[in-house]
Amino acid sequence: MKKKIQVILFFITFFSFNISQSANWCKVIYNKEISPGELQKQLKKCKNSDNFFLAIHTSYSNAGHLLNTLIAESCALNREIVVTEPRSGDPYFSAVCEFRRHQIRE
Repeated sequence: MKKKIQVILFFITFFSFNISQSANWCKVIYNKEISPGELQKQLKKCKNSDNFFLAIHTSYSNAGHLLNTLIAESCALNREIVVTEPRSGDPYFSAVCEFRRHQIRE
């Protein structure tokens, strides 16, 4: 009887901790051809997403500052944030992070 209880408890704990869930991704690209207000439309689509990818083209003189602002506004700052700077052949600043839930503001 004791052995059965141990086996049952083992399976309960084993399967309860190995449940995996997929995450939703949202992608926002801020490039040269973007129209005014398009960035906000893209960001509004992200409110139900878990993860966030952001890319800003270097044609903007303040692209690095804009990236930092959007990270502070849209990313969960207590989670890991991966940021890249432009390389040759890749004209984008980019960031990947967990999307911040704006429950207080809604």
